[in-house]
Formats: sequence, C-alpha cells, structure tokens
Amino acid sequence: MIKIPSKSKAAVLVEYGRPLEIRELSLPEVQAGGILVRNEIASVCGTDVHQWRGKGRQVPLPLVPGHEAVGRIITLGPGRTKDCSGEPLKIGDRIMWSHASCGECYPCTITRQRTLCEDRFSYGYNYSLTGAFAEYEYLTPHTEVVKVPAELSNEEVVGACCAFRSVVGAFTRLAGIGIQSSVVVQGAGPVGLYAALLANISGAGQTIVIGAPALRLDLARSWGATHVIDIEKKPDAMKRKEEILELTGGRGPDIVVEASGVPIAFGEGLDMIRRGGRYLVIGQTSPQTITMAPGTIVFKHLEIIGQCGAETSHYYQALQIIRNNRQKYPFGDIITSKYSLEQINEAYASMEAGKDIKPAIVP
Repeated sequence: MIKIPSKSKAAVLVEYGRPLEIRELSLPEVQAGGILVRNEIASVCGTDVHQWRGKGRQVPLPLVPGHEAVGRIITLGPGRTKDCSGEPLKIGDRIMWSHASCGECYPCTITRQRTLCEDRFSYGYNYSLTGAFAEYEYLTPHTEVVKVPAELSNEEVVGACCAFRSVVGAFTRLAGIGIQSSVVVQGAGPVGLYAALLANISGAGQTIVIGAPALRLDLARSWGATHVIDIEKKPDAMKRKEEILELTGGRGPDIVVEASGVPIAFGEGLDMIRRGGRYLVIGQTSPQTITMAPGTIVFKHLEIIGQCGAETSHYYQALQIIRNNRQKYPFGDIITSKYSLEQINEAYASMEAGKDIKPAIVP
C-alpha cells in the first residue's frame, strides 16, 4: 500500500520575472476518471521561460508551471482503466498526458482539430497541482494519457511530452517529406533537433540544421544531421543561404522547417526554399510582425503549413519512434542536466542562457 501524503511541494510563479517559490499545496480529491501521479521527471521548455518572463500566455498569478512530465500512477479514479491505446492501467505504471480538450466544441466535434479546442484545459497555467514542477500532479477526468513502455528511460521519453510530439504532429500534416528530399531545419533547440531526427528517419537525402550553440549542433549530428551551420560563426543570412544553395545544387531545399521561434527566420526560410518547395512552420509563436513580400509565396509556388500543438496520438507515435530507434539514436542526450525541485530557478536560468539543451527537474 502506497502511503500518500496530504500535501505536495510545488514551484510557484508568484510574480513575472521573479524567482519561483517552493510552496506546499494540498492534494486534491481524485474524481471519477481522474489520476494522481508522482512526478518522476519534468523537463523545462522554452515556453516555461517565456511564461516566467511574462512574454507568453497571460493568466492570473500565482500558478504552478510546467507541462512536460512523466509520472507514476499513485491513485486511479473510478472508471479509469485504460490509456488512449487501450493498454490497461494500474497503480505504479508510468504515463504521460496531453492537455485536456472539452470534446464538445466546434473544433473538437466538427473539424476534429482538438488542439484548437475552445475550452482546452492546459497544464502549467493554474494555481493547483496541475503543473509539472511539483512532487505530485493531478490529471483531470478529461485528460487523455499514454502508458510509457517499460524499457524506455525517463530521459529518453520526457521530450515526447512537448517538443517531439509537436514535431510528430507537424510532420503528420506535412504528409511525407518525399524520397531523398533535402531538408533545412531552422533552429537547434529541442523542436529543431527532433525535426532533424524525424527528417532523417523519414528518409531525407540530407538534413541541414542552422543554429547554435555547439552543444546543440553536436546532438544534431548524432541525431542524423548531415550538415550543420553555426549561426555564431556565420551570422550573415546571405552567407548561410549561399552555403545552403551550394549543398542543394543551387536550387534550395525541398523542405524548410522553421523551429527557431525567431520572427526574422521566417523571411530567411522563404528566401532560401526552392521554387515549388514546402515550408513547415512550428516555432513561430511571437506576436512580433515582420515585413515580407506575399508575392514570394505565389511566384515560388510555395506550400506553407503551420502546426499548433499535437493530438494525443502524436504522443503515442513519438514513444513508438523512440522505442523502435533507441539503438541507433541517443534519445536521452536531450537531457543535459538534472536539478532538484528546490533548484528550479537554476534550471530556468540555465535554459534561458542556452547552457542546457533541456534541463530536467527530478522532484
């Protein structure tokens, strides 16, 4: 019998730009269909840092942040017996979970685009134990969960809680990259790294990653990038374009994946892509505007695809990709440092400074 405490430590964002505080919050009563987990690992996302700085989605404070976690089931509410794939669930199983869609609005029921749910419950945006940076976390009855294969480590899979599932969702919309296509990935953060890996697995002829610092570019190589361009050594966009044209027979890449989140990268991507190419935009969440010539899209006959979030199926597919390719790619290397819950502010600072690819909190 697992002894469950009445309270849980949690990191709390009290004021934007100020250090997070460690507080104790009462564990909620587990409702029918709900799940209580003990978090084993929670990774820090770039979105968490933006939220901390007050640059992301504005919600009332205080809140318990974090949306990338792998937890072990402590309590299963009545009626919750299986994960999204039909696998039976029991106390002690490791799971990951998606944000909860209402299942009743127009995007959920008519267009079947549940990431656009009009009443979506997002983890990491409330003052309750529904954020990843806590010892325990409560999953609502509407939350869909995925059982983590027993042979996979927490370090290998935690990236599938956000960055990798988003990339899987984006590549699903892309509907194939084409045999031996040339792919350029803008950005070497977790989204860019997973995009390079998935392009390689999907049969790209060459995968070129643009980004920095060297730590991330080294992982890009080990995950299948055939070429990397260090923006710290080559800050001029025209020089980068010249190198890419040389690598792609003077035509430009078949596919460009925007994963940097930097608004000016969008114009650079449009400029380098070949005529008739495709542009997959994943990283652009900034409200900042840029100047561009819409005629570029017409005269180059471009296809531009945006992706917002991911479905629960993409979590499942990301886990299967890891399971089937773990002997070839060091998936666990995405986690470069581990911190205790009390060291949450150090982890944030490291992520913001680019010292870690992805820091992890181990409560």
